[in-house]
Amino acid sequence: MALRYFFIGFVCFSLLGCVEEKGIDCSLVLCAAGDSINLELISEGQNVISNETYTLENIEVTGATTEELQIKVFPNTQGATTGYLEISSFDWKAGNYNYTIFLGNDFEVDISVTFGVTDYPCCGDRLEIRELTSQNAIVEYRVNSGIFTIILI
Repeated sequence: MALRYFFIGFVCFSLLGCVEEKGIDCSLVLCAAGDSINLELISEGQNVISNETYTLENIEVTGATTEELQIKVFPNTQGATTGYLEISSFDWKAGNYNYTIFLGNDFEVDISVTFGVTDYPCCGDRLEIRELTSQNAIVEYRVNSGIFTIILI
């Protein structure tokens, strides 16, 4: 009789061990704090944010939709790039958005952004940029950087 309980207990613990092994340990995963469009702006080979040709005072971003946009400029950042423009909104959802970026009176850059929702098990459903294009500028993406380079023409 005791041997039967031992066997049943052994089988139960074995099954629980298998379930734990299939689970994913998210304790060491850092999820990004927020969703944003990060743009490095290049004109004539120069980063116009880093050299402060354009600052927050002479950059404007407008869109066809009514969500409130937060605009930040990071002229001196360490890491993958030296300066970039960050556009974000708490109101974004999966879908397509169109914006025009005005750099003083010199450049008007139209961008189209498509957001999708991730299905990563550790960070939950988050927005990510699936595509960013422009009809009047060249767009390049640096893999795993989160930064799009816009070459102004």
